[in-house]
Amino acid sequence: MKNVLIALFVLFNISYAKSLQPLLNIVNGASAECVMHYFYTSAGWTQVEGEIGRNGIDGLYYKEKDGVIRELLVAESKWNKSKLGFSGKNKTVQQMSQEWVIRTMEKLAAKMDSKVYDTMKRLVEHDQYRARLFHMKPVGDSSIQITVYKIKNRGYKAFDTIRDSQLSPIDINAPKTAFETKIVQSYNRCRRENINKYLADLGLSSEQMERLLRDNYLQVGDF
Repeated sequence: MKNVLIALFVLFNISYAKSLQPLLNIVNGASAECVMHYFYTSAGWTQVEGEIGRNGIDGLYYKEKDGVIRELLVAESKWNKSKLGFSGKNKTVQQMSQEWVIRTMEKLAAKMDSKVYDTMKRLVEHDQYRARLFHMKPVGDSSIQITVYKIKNRGYKAFDTIRDSQLSPIDINAPKTAFETKIVQSYNRCRRENINKYLADLGLSSEQMERLLRDNYLQVGDF
């Protein structure tokens, strides 16, 4: 009987882990996107909504001069091993290609009231914008690393992904510089917000919350 109970306990936990992991992946991904917003807005970019529901552009930013949009940045965030996806009929349009960006901007311009989106759409159509992939991953037990890739168009559908900058791993428990401290503060704020948003139904205690925040990413073993 004892062996049977142990087997049932193991099966229950495996099943629980499988059902819970997608939620944790969402929290991790949403937290990476949130940190990306801080990363760019703290560098002087103005953020506007780039998503309709759960679809669209993760990060849409611009800079003005004399009240006119002069610079446009389109960015996508990815966590850990997540990769750029495909959309459209037969899933042939790759995320962050110029075709994908134009299609998304057309939807945003049609849905949003602000004329800002019309201006941004024209900039994309004339290939007058920057495209970046913001990648954040866990390193070891308590560090995160941010790598930014430049996306360079090779026509309407194809592009190259070129590493633009890679930060040294940041220890979330012991940041070394003022910049790292700001990133860690942003990361912890983002995770707390997304844990509350996506894991609210789990009824986490304050102790469980703090234990999650001490880890550099969420995993089933944290519960």
